[in-house]
Amino acid sequence: MCSTAAIGPAIGAIGNAAGISQQNAEKRKKWNHYLKVREQRWMRRRTTFKNKATQFEQEIDMSNIAAQRAYSAVNYKLYNARSLAILENQEDFLKMIKGSGDLAAAFASRGVQGNSLSKALITNQSQFGLSQAMRARGLTMAYEQADIEKASTRNRLKAAQNRSFAKVSQVIVEPIPEAPPTMGNPGMALMLGMGQAVAAGIGGMDPNTMDAPTDMTSTVTAPSAIDYGNTVPAGSFGIGSTAQDFNYGGAYGTGIPYDLPSGSFGITPGYQGYY
Repeated sequence: MCSTAAIGPAIGAIGNAAGISQQNAEKRKKWNHYLKVREQRWMRRRTTFKNKATQFEQEIDMSNIAAQRAYSAVNYKLYNARSLAILENQEDFLKMIKGSGDLAAAFASRGVQGNSLSKALITNQSQFGLSQAMRARGLTMAYEQADIEKASTRNRLKAAQNRSFAKVSQVIVEPIPEAPPTMGNPGMALMLGMGQAVAAGIGGMDPNTMDAPTDMTSTVTAPSAIDYGNTVPAGSFGIGSTAQDFNYGGAYGTGIPYDLPSGSFGITPGYQGYY
């Protein structure tokens, strides 16, 4: 029998294996929860990025529309200034023609001709030229101001689009998951624990029991010492009044003696068994 010293290690091995199995179950539960949380976070990040991308497209469209409106407003002002300059130029030209005629008529009524009339006409024309020069300078300044406003609008448009693009400039990438937990081996722990239990059981066995003799011949009783009732009725099975021990062998290995009385078991007189 195994020693009781093996009971403690065996129970400890079973408990250790059960503890490892429970720890594996807890690790697997936490790992599955981590995967679900990671998947939800990744879905939220993708949804947020898609919303930002849609918002970016809308902001680009709105900024382009705003810039076009600003360009149109500048062009409209410039067109009005040029149209006004053309109308004023025509008016000044008509005034110059009328003035030249009035001067010529006035000088003719007084009988004045020559250089005096020429100087008066040149002065009238110079006034028209001066108004044209001032108007041209105003139009030039208007074009320059229009270019400045258009450049400012273009810069504001680029700045707004850059701010919008900064929100979606970095493409999201799925993060690398953490390493899965290392699971214990309850089978190996149980096997090692049971091996220690067996070793402890063998070490705790009684040396006298372990050194007991293995020769069992002393406890075997010889067939001749067995009491079969010692006698049987005379003539039973054709045997005499005294029973004989059967030696295994005999006729055909049956254990029946070779020297049987004549007629036993139907054997004819003079029969010789094979040796």
